[in-house]
Amino acid sequence: MQTAGTQGKSVDMAMWARGGSTPLRGALLGLLLERPGYGSELIHRLIGRVGETWRIEPKYVYRLLDQLEREGLVRSEQEPRRDNGRRMRVVYYPTELAGEAVTCWMQTLMPRAPVRLELQAKLAVARERDLPDLLVALRQYERECLALAQLVCPGQGRPRSYKALFTDCVRDSVHAILQAEIDWAARTRRRLREHAGGRA
Repeated sequence: MQTAGTQGKSVDMAMWARGGSTPLRGALLGLLLERPGYGSELIHRLIGRVGETWRIEPKYVYRLLDQLEREGLVRSEQEPRRDNGRRMRVVYYPTELAGEAVTCWMQTLMPRAPVRLELQAKLAVARERDLPDLLVALRQYERECLALAQLVCPGQGRPRSYKALFTDCVRDSVHAILQAEIDWAARTRRRLREHAGGRA
């Protein structure tokens, strides 16, 4: 479905709601529907919702905001900084198409992303002599997942609002995925050690 956009532009909503950058683009647009914001403030708000497990590069966010503006879903304005009225910053606002775009995104069923974990690729082609390096890599991966899991522990008790409930559900999902990765890394290290011990 195409919708007429600002200044005669049109947005293909079905195409907009697909692609590798869609989760971040959709989240940025959803935040702007709540209230306008500038780049670093939007990043801060998003991390507050999804936790620090999302690696959000500021340059990438600004590129996506520029893309959303070219698509007619956001507009930008130069506004004075609150802390220094002589300096300016770019503040982004949703256009009249933004709400429909987010609704389309919410309704679009996304296929599961392919599993292409680098460790899995290494295990698939590893040689026996690579075992020590694999054990080190698995242990490091396990530690990284443990550190991230501590950042997104689901909340305790009943959320007071839908927004708090949605945020808690996101954190619960991320925590469950990380816990599964931690379990897999520990189990894989144990299996590799057992096999090496059995052949000794």
